[in-house]
Amino acid sequence: MLGVVQPVEDVKQRLRPFGLFFERSLKDLIKGIRAHGDSPESLEKYLAEELSHCREEVNSLDMNLKSNAVLKLAYLEMYGFDMSWANFHILEVMSSTGMRNKRVGYLAASQSFNRDPDILILMTNLLQKDLKYSATGGNDTYKIGVALSGVSSFVTKDLAKDIVQDLLLMLNNSKPYIRKKTVVALFKVYLQYPESLRDTFDQFVLKLEDEDRSVVSATVSVICELSKQNPSIFIQLSPVLYEILVTIDNNWIIIRLLKLFTNLSKVEPKLKHKLLPKIVELMDSTSATSVLYESINCIVKGQMLSTDDFDVAMKCLKCLNEFCISQDPNLRYISCLLFYKIGKINPQFVEQFDELILHLLCDVDVSIRSKALELLNGITHDGNLKLIVSTLMKQFVNEEVVVIENYRNAATRDVPIVVPEDYKIKLVTTIIKLCSMNNFINIPDFKWYNTVLIDLVVVSSDLKDKTRLGSMIGEQIKSVMLRVPDLRNVTMTTIITILTMEKMNLSTVLKECVWCLGEYSKLIENGDALIQLLIRNAPHFNAETKVVLIPAILKLFGSWCNGPANQDLPSIKIVLNDMIDFLDTLTTSSSFEIQERSIEVSEILKLSLDAVEMQEQDNSDEGGLPLLLCEVIPGFFNSYELLPILAGTQRRLQEEGQISSVDLITPFLTQTELSNILKDYDEIQEDGLSHTDRLSDHDGKYRSESDLDDSVANDAGNAAAGDEVHDDLHFLEEQRRQEQLSNPFYLTEESEGTKATTNDLLSLDSNDSSKREDLTLIKLASENLTANAGKTGERKKRGKAKRAVVLADEVVIEPNPRADSTTLHQKVAALNKSDRGINLVTQSQLSSFDFSKKGDDRELDDAENEAELEKLRKKFAAQSLDTSNVSEPVEDQEEVIVIKKKKKSKKKKKKNEEDVPDESNTVQNE
Repeated sequence: MLGVVQPVEDVKQRLRPFGLFFERSLKDLIKGIRAHGDSPESLEKYLAEELSHCREEVNSLDMNLKSNAVLKLAYLEMYGFDMSWANFHILEVMSSTGMRNKRVGYLAASQSFNRDPDILILMTNLLQKDLKYSATGGNDTYKIGVALSGVSSFVTKDLAKDIVQDLLLMLNNSKPYIRKKTVVALFKVYLQYPESLRDTFDQFVLKLEDEDRSVVSATVSVICELSKQNPSIFIQLSPVLYEILVTIDNNWIIIRLLKLFTNLSKVEPKLKHKLLPKIVELMDSTSATSVLYESINCIVKGQMLSTDDFDVAMKCLKCLNEFCISQDPNLRYISCLLFYKIGKINPQFVEQFDELILHLLCDVDVSIRSKALELLNGITHDGNLKLIVSTLMKQFVNEEVVVIENYRNAATRDVPIVVPEDYKIKLVTTIIKLCSMNNFINIPDFKWYNTVLIDLVVVSSDLKDKTRLGSMIGEQIKSVMLRVPDLRNVTMTTIITILTMEKMNLSTVLKECVWCLGEYSKLIENGDALIQLLIRNAPHFNAETKVVLIPAILKLFGSWCNGPANQDLPSIKIVLNDMIDFLDTLTTSSSFEIQERSIEVSEILKLSLDAVEMQEQDNSDEGGLPLLLCEVIPGFFNSYELLPILAGTQRRLQEEGQISSVDLITPFLTQTELSNILKDYDEIQEDGLSHTDRLSDHDGKYRSESDLDDSVANDAGNAAAGDEVHDDLHFLEEQRRQEQLSNPFYLTEESEGTKATTNDLLSLDSNDSSKREDLTLIKLASENLTANAGKTGERKKRGKAKRAVVLADEVVIEPNPRADSTTLHQKVAALNKSDRGINLVTQSQLSSFDFSKKGDDRELDDAENEAELEKLRKKFAAQSLDTSNVSEPVEDQEEVIVIKKKKKSKKKKKKNEEDVPDESNTVQNE
């Protein structure tokens, strides 16, 4: 039996050097994984079995069997199995004399050694041995190539210090293959050990003049990559690199040189005058698309294109125009990127390419569409804004398809283009930015823009980023309402249309709409109907909208009570009761802001209700409205008209502390002024006359029933005083009318005979007939509509519509800028920027290294260590002196003595004195 087994083992041993194994090879492992891939359980079991076999084979004394096991472990690492436990066995395989085993060892080392830097200490001598070249050795060239490839994978700073001199010797090797691999390996060495680049810079740069083109290409590529870390080092090479660019005819080297000059021109602007003519000449002489694109990229990213250089810009844009209409989607995408960068330099450069950009908006590739959206700022003007917005809005509705042809059977099929939601969100954002840029300078018709805003509300209701989109749309509605006073009726129509939508999911839009309703409540004639609408829809509002709703309904109520139509007290009383009941439900809200506002407004309305009831008890039809309704409530909000101001004004004032100068302690009225106001009010209450009667009657003859007995005595005096008051009021009224006529933003009031019928805007609830009977239609103020109708007639007579006047921001004196203008948000963003995601880039110290310092690094390290030791000595000495200043020591206490040793001096030992200390500070306890 033993005689049969022994020859089989001998045959296996003889066949293994030829790559024939009777154990399971890597090929068998892959076949087994595919065979057990039906279920995760069977695959996991199979992998566990193979891993146990590898553990047994890797301990074998046979180097070929050990190499086969290491190769399978390197493959199993892709499935998540750790192989760092086999690092010592990998090192043994690397030391093998066979070329096949050595390649397997370096492959496994490149995957495993970067996680265990300690193992690199054991392989330093092995690596230096493999890097030695012998002209007589047959496989030395490929052995060195394998070693250089491994160095690029697992080199560290300590390893780079040990092998950098060996690599420099190999730069002069007679084999171009070795010189090229050495140049590439030095790239990783320079990243880990920047001092070596400073010391070997001249030797490395000589490879730019190498006789072999592959070595020159590798050197240019390494310099290009190093320049991304610290381009200032290679500015001195500009003449040599420019000479290569002029004489070389290899497109790959030209592309790398253009990338290199892109990095260098950012730190040396003088290169522009030398490089730009050559690059333009290169664009005329070459037909390679890659060289043309890289030339344009070098001009744009290298900051060689100025804002007034139209000739070079047009040349670049014409080339990009051809790239954008090509069949290659990658070329179209990167061309859009350069188009955008050129447009940022000067928007006038891309104005004549509007047809191309509109064509890219309908591209099959959605990523190209997304980049084309960023180009619209440069081509948008008042003549094509409607076309651009309509093109973008159609992408929300139309289902686009692409026709795919099958060349085998000549069949075609339609595949729909899937538009992602992120692109739709970008569409909405782009439309708003285009319309609102430069204070609505591109909008020809604000009625059209109001329609666009309504459409944006509809399409944004189904998108995921509702909060941000709703805020943007709401800001636009508020801005149009504030800045375009001529068309506030149209904007009010838009607001009420949005409020009455059935499916309304943008709560942030409702917040701004409700604010506009309260701020411009005078535009609504039947405010009671609008108040009922808001109260009924309030349960569907969020907390932020309810905070704005509470003062809004108070403004609406005040404007409705003091409107042109005389409201009777019973109607006012009904609305007051409804508002009080609604506010009472908000007093128990979970939001403190809602509670506070609802209680404040509720108390004001309760006082108003008491005043209305007292007015009804007087049975005075000519008494008018109480003081709270006609003066107090409107006085809360009608002190002045809101105007647009510069963004960030309040924040800048707070930063400069200017708001703190406002006196918040001294009352607005003195005690004497407050007493006079209260005294006048008491007199009015005693007379039984409302404040409205005294202001509305100009002859001064109205008086209360209690004054009838004194009417005969005071008749003559009252008549004279009435004439004087009548004349004064008439003069003031005439003066106010003249100011209104001279104000272009004031909507003039037509005579009663020319008043048009009220405009029924929207029904509150068309589905509920009972509510339709109870609530009237929301109507805009008739005088405003009539004024607008008159203006519309004038425009028709002129034949051309006149653009609405848009109010600009008020000029606000900005405070002095701070020395550190970086905001807290920017600082936090900068700190978090480096922590986002996993960094797969090779760590380098090259960007922060100072190449101006020369000398032995070890001497510098020793000097730094000596300085640190000196600081520690002083620190311990100071602490010891503090303890020695204490009062005389007690017998139980220990005396602390600090002794310093002077440099280069020795003291003899003295009897009955302290011992001689060592090199460092010593603290002796006696």
